[in-house]
Amino acid sequence: MHIARHIFGNISGDKIPIQTLQRLYRHSSITTTIQYQSNFIHKGFDNALDSVVNF
Repeated sequence: MHIARHIFGNISGDKIPIQTLQRLYRHSSITTTIQYQSNFIHKGFDNALDSVVNF
């Protein structure tokens, strides 16, 4: 289950509103959700890799 939550967090990135993610994760604090999701948002790195690899 732990791995599934991480995969979901990674896929959802910044596509789902943080308040919705808070409810889905069942976090009592929005701060917890923000900290958790910050592990999965890497737009700068993703864009840099896309510009090099760009399949």
